[in-house]
Amino acid sequence: MKNVLKKSVTLACLASILVTGQAIAAETLFTNSSSTNKEYDRSAAKKYAEKYAERPGNKNYANYGSNSDGGDCTNFVSQVLHEGGGLDFHGKAGYNRNQKDWYYYGPHVPKNTNDKKSRTSSWTGAHQFREHWAVVNGSGGKFAYQAKKYTVQEAIDNFDEIYDDLNVGDIVQFVDKHGKTLHSQVVHRFKNKEVYMAQHSVNDEDYYWGTDLPLSEWLNYGGAYVITIQIKK
Repeated sequence: MKNVLKKSVTLACLASILVTGQAIAAETLFTNSSSTNKEYDRSAAKKYAEKYAERPGNKNYANYGSNSDGGDCTNFVSQVLHEGGGLDFHGKAGYNRNQKDWYYYGPHVPKNTNDKKSRTSSWTGAHQFREHWAVVNGSGGKFAYQAKKYTVQEAIDNFDEIYDDLNVGDIVQFVDKHGKTLHSQVVHRFKNKEVYMAQHSVNDEDYYWGTDLPLSEWLNYGGAYVITIQIKK
């Protein structure tokens, strides 16, 4: 899959931060069965990500891009997995358990179990998304195939490991030194040993919208830790 989706362009800055031949540095947080999320359509996820990264154009979903809402990044990533990649909702409408539930029926957090027009915090919140698809402090839903944790420096020094692990449609998250998850992105293409991320967040910061910024540059100011989430093997 990866070889088919790669195209060619040389990223000049990569040579200055990519260090080859490093020992494997990642902490593998968990690994599930190779059949996990086997129905996930990476090609369709890529198309959806590239279509909606520049703007929240799918009218079936609210835009949480204002500063008061905290940013639209995880809402976008969740849409990529569900609308693009075809992954089913998890859990029963009306529940909102970060580890177990992940769905969107409308813009409001559930008020009670009878509220059918609702969303889970794991759909729109970066930290809760990580708790659902991966783990936080060792506890979580583990709905992805595998998750790994790097310090930012480990990620920089071992970028070729990240490149080899990830495929189109996989997720990268950034975590601060206190363990709070800051941002979510989705892999959408590869160019000459570089990984390009599709993402958006706050409406009034053009920097946070689009598909052109490579992961190696994000590592320079993305937080203290990097979580890579492989949706399927």
